[in-house]
Amino acid sequence: MVGKTEQPETSTETHDEIPKGPTEQFNSSLLQKATPEYLQELLMDKKQLQSMPNSFKHVELILEKEIAQVRERLFHKNGSIQMSNTDLPDPSGQIVTLQRKVYIPVKENPTYNFVGRLLGPRGLTAKQMEQDLGCKIMVRGKGSMRDKRKEDQNRGKPNWEHLQEDLHVLVSVEDYESRAELRLQPNYRLLCIQPEGADDVKKQQLMELAIINGTYRDPQQQHSRHPTSSATAASSQHSSPSPLSPNMLDMRKGSGFPTCSRGY
Repeated sequence: MVGKTEQPETSTETHDEIPKGPTEQFNSSLLQKATPEYLQELLMDKKQLQSMPNSFKHVELILEKEIAQVRERLFHKNGSIQMSNTDLPDPSGQIVTLQRKVYIPVKENPTYNFVGRLLGPRGLTAKQMEQDLGCKIMVRGKGSMRDKRKEDQNRGKPNWEHLQEDLHVLVSVEDYESRAELRLQPNYRLLCIQPEGADDVKKQQLMELAIINGTYRDPQQQHSRHPTSSATAASSQHSSPSPLSPNMLDMRKGSGFPTCSRGY
């Protein structure tokens, strides 16, 4: 007799979706909670904790981490540069320290607040750029100090030589030779004036400042209460300074430093 060939059974069993782990659940929850209102609440909690120093060390660490993650979700956009180790070549050569000066077009735009734009509220814009690029960023030169009287007093003194130079950003990095040069790429977008109403960086900084001060209000609700006519918005755009485009940045001959040029 020829034995029967057993056919493999077709399974009709359905499998439930694998539940998300704690990390996935946290990231999903963070996406939903990353709102200006939530960040404002976190900052208020931080302020209350600061009134009881060294009382809740672990809570403070958790809160700081949450603030950093929510802030990154809210403000780390608009084309900002972020450089991770995967974007860099393998480490090779010696560890070196490199510096680059980026001159700010103050003479062409004497009334524009470049320093405030570069630093941001509480210096957070500069800190974010340092974190993204893995470098140190300092504003130097004439007009770099908030206290103009102190700046005049320090000009000409030892260790204050930079006050004799034009306003500039000093970018410094310490890394392997194969990586250091790539990190010396500051966010030139912050040096470019944008038309009024179209400056995403300024909008972001104003919103963050309002959140820090606890005065943030949802702009949609504000707009419904105080509608702005399109004619007023259009007139404000026409009165803004001419924009500087990124292609206006070239290399100063002989210095190796990027600067702003009027050749456009």
